[in-house]
Amino acid sequence: MMRLLVLLFLVLGVKAHAVDVEQILERNIAINDDWAFMPQDDYRYAELDYDHSTWPTQNLTDAWPSAGYPASGHVIWLRKELQFDLPLDYARAARLGLRFGPIRQAADVYAGGMKLGSIGQVDNGGVPDFRKVNVWRIPVEAITSDGRLVVAIRIWGESLRFSDSGAKFVEHSQILGDYVALKRELRASKLPALFIAFVLFLFSLFSFYLYRRSHALRDYFWFGVVTLSTGLFTFIFHDWRELLGWSVQLSERLLFLSFTALVLGGQRLLWSLLAEPFPKWFVVYHLVTLGASAVFVLQPSLSVLLGVRDVFWLVFLLSVPAVATLLWQKFRAGVAEAKVVVLAVVLFLVLGWHDMVRELFSYQSTWAVLYPYGFLMLAATMAILIANRFGAQVEVLEAAVAVKLAELEDINGKLRSLSERDSLTQLDNRRGLEDKARSLLSRPVDVSKPVVVALLDIDHFKRLNDQHGHQVGDQVLAEFAERLRVFCRSHDLVGRWGGEEFILILEGLDRQAAQARLQALHTMIGSRPFYCEGEAAQTFYVDVTATVGVAYYRSDDTLDSVISRADRALYRGKEQGRNQVVHID
Repeated sequence: MMRLLVLLFLVLGVKAHAVDVEQILERNIAINDDWAFMPQDDYRYAELDYDHSTWPTQNLTDAWPSAGYPASGHVIWLRKELQFDLPLDYARAARLGLRFGPIRQAADVYAGGMKLGSIGQVDNGGVPDFRKVNVWRIPVEAITSDGRLVVAIRIWGESLRFSDSGAKFVEHSQILGDYVALKRELRASKLPALFIAFVLFLFSLFSFYLYRRSHALRDYFWFGVVTLSTGLFTFIFHDWRELLGWSVQLSERLLFLSFTALVLGGQRLLWSLLAEPFPKWFVVYHLVTLGASAVFVLQPSLSVLLGVRDVFWLVFLLSVPAVATLLWQKFRAGVAEAKVVVLAVVLFLVLGWHDMVRELFSYQSTWAVLYPYGFLMLAATMAILIANRFGAQVEVLEAAVAVKLAELEDINGKLRSLSERDSLTQLDNRRGLEDKARSLLSRPVDVSKPVVVALLDIDHFKRLNDQHGHQVGDQVLAEFAERLRVFCRSHDLVGRWGGEEFILILEGLDRQAAQARLQALHTMIGSRPFYCEGEAAQTFYVDVTATVGVAYYRSDDTLDSVISRADRALYRGKEQGRNQVVHID
């Protein structure tokens, strides 16, 4: 009789209290506690009616021994019996679902003797996809007519690594509730990571595009490397790799490479942003780290890669003093970028250490994964700094362009001046004087004071050149131009019309005053000899006279017509013996 009582007590001890299906659908319940536990491997343990009353109990979140369970090939079974209130509404019960994971090892999940699926599927190399979280619908057939639901879990895997000393399941992640709601929550929990990864990918594409446009923008290249690697890391770590059908082998290798690129690229970006030359010993450190990473990624055993991955975290820590020293020096020097970078980096490191501790030592914790948010803030900060740097560079370029444009404008002005000015006499040439003359003649004409156009030709200039040489001829032309310049008023126009011909345009004079002034000019030219220097510094004086042809602008004239009349007057003067002023009108 006593034995029956003890057996009844044990059976009742492993049964859960009766629960209401309606309450479960409205409010999820955690099922981590009081599981019957057996460190052996026997598939009969999945059967609905198997008696596990003599098994010891433990919680799903309890830690395994550091050596695992070698006697059973590192396999354990867990069973839990749930009792629903009767009468059972099977239509409502059909909405029930189970959420399990993530788990360090791999696991098969059964309900009512029927396999629902696996958590952390094991690849061909025996490596579990331990970050996996699954939600399954509980078949109505799994619930017995008396309202019992037996859930069995088979967990297996290799002995635990150093970082696997925690519990097997994350606390509060094993839930019984509404299947649709659990599925929606699981999907929603992954959406922020997918969004962050997408934003980071866009950051990287834009950065590489800017770098491709100008290789001088090296900041953008390293920023693109960091954002691309972080986006890839976030995408894989949060289990979205299933969208692309990547295996555990591929995803774990990419995860390792992306984290390596994130750390090393971030260091190069930091030095580039703070305008510091990258230390030579740091270059060696990067090359050695990249080489070792490539070796471990390319070697065939994923178990080896996972085994050395924790060592790489320590290798990366070796660079922290150099980073901290650089930031501190720039911070003390009052560099504005350093202050912003220090704040962003410290925040990112705090969140990164939070996630590292969670990953390595507290995997069963309910802590949220925060590093993507920290890096998104860091990336935004870096993007702002790079944009400011780019803006400053644009301002410098704009200032340089403005200087160059001013120089070009000055050069163009000089070229324009040269194109409109006679180089020997420094008077306007025909092109320069025509523009000014047309502007002058476009004004209203005062018939009492018409514009006067005079053409002056140096008499017998060819004979002068033949007798004394072109050097003396040029001196005569220059002196002739200087006398014209001195004679003219500020608003008169004077220029070299071609060869030994000059043009003079006067305004504001009546005919009598114009004739008197031009006669005075003619007298001034011929009254004083021209001083010249010949070969071997020989000096002498040359008598120079000029013939002047004068025309007066009429209302129906153009510049060409009035100059044509002045030219006829000039030729008339030459025919009449030269050295005279001839008025044609």
